[in-house]
Amino acid sequence: MAERRREGALLTTAAQIVVRIRAERQLSMTSLAVLAGVPTSTISRIESGQIEPTLGMIRRIALGAGYHLHLQYYDLFSGKLEDHIVGVGAGEGAGEGDGEDDSER
Repeated sequence: MAERRREGALLTTAAQIVVRIRAERQLSMTSLAVLAGVPTSTISRIESGQIEPTLGMIRRIALGAGYHLHLQYYDLFSGKLEDHIVGVGAGEGAGEGDGEDDSER
């Protein structure tokens, strides 16, 4: 039986996130790549599941398309569910200041 996706359902893979970003913004792979400052081949390889990008790369892609990234994770040390919203502020650009390596894995 096919799984039904609820409105606002969590996306679990990088490929799902990038495909949805492109669909919602009606962007080609090339357009999204230019906005994010990455090669078109990187967008293609992420969507096809050939590579798993870093969180920094997902951030660049999301911010390039005009999204704010909201991360929610379970902290194993504190036992709490944590939230972190990443947006673009004054002087902050895609890929800057996130402390992550934006290279592909």
